[in-house]
Amino acid sequence: MSETKAITKTKEPLHKEALIKKFRSMGIKKDDIVLVHSSLSKLGFVIGGAQTVVESLLETLSEGTLVMPTHSADLSDPKNWQNPPVPTDWHKLIYQHMPAFNKDITGTRGMGKIPETLLRMQKSVRSNHPQTSFTALGSKAIEITENHALTPMFGLDTPLGKLYKLPTKIVLLGVSFDSCTAFHLSEVLTKKLSMKSEGAPLIIEGKRQWIAFEDYDYTDSDFMSFGDVLIEKGIAKVYTIGLTNAIILPFKQSVDIVKALIIETRFND
Repeated sequence: MSETKAITKTKEPLHKEALIKKFRSMGIKKDDIVLVHSSLSKLGFVIGGAQTVVESLLETLSEGTLVMPTHSADLSDPKNWQNPPVPTDWHKLIYQHMPAFNKDITGTRGMGKIPETLLRMQKSVRSNHPQTSFTALGSKAIEITENHALTPMFGLDTPLGKLYKLPTKIVLLGVSFDSCTAFHLSEVLTKKLSMKSEGAPLIIEGKRQWIAFEDYDYTDSDFMSFGDVLIEKGIAKVYTIGLTNAIILPFKQSVDIVKALIIETRFND
């Protein structure tokens, strides 16, 4: 949504106090651990933009931990690029010259302004994965982000795996279930996905190297239908915030249910 359209559609702009009140009404408590996926533009006009949203979440979680995906999917094997693809005769140059992942300066791709703002905050901590890093700020930030395994990038030895073992809540702020990365952990836990070749530029022993590896062939194509089941069961709850919806759901319970749904619907033969 453009800024002009957001102004036109918004009856009363959102601000920090209104957002904190809404987050608390959703059941977010001061000591919670919350994984947030977000779209700033869907909220309508927010006074202060992404900074206001992040500060509102952090003040709501005054003794807790805020986590967001800060993925950099462009640091991946160009053979797998679809949106958009690049000419095959570029691949060799990309393998040779793509800068290595640096969690202090590598930007995100397709994540939006809200996680970019969290990433820039002085005390935030980012996990060390070239494609699927997560950034956290709060009491459990270091525990959640340390030792992010290269593969499987959404497995138990990642921030998602740490969140699975902690009393975590997921908030989808202006986005839907196809943005819910926790469901990729559900895919891993099935142990049934096929594999594909991957690669990324990393610093190994002080030198930039292109590292090839294998990972699961993830898909979010059925995540929306799984989310509908969670809503029907009353596990995921939907609230109105600004011009959009905010969905809140428990991490582990949702992941376990989606794991069973994946096995039932994708591998039922």
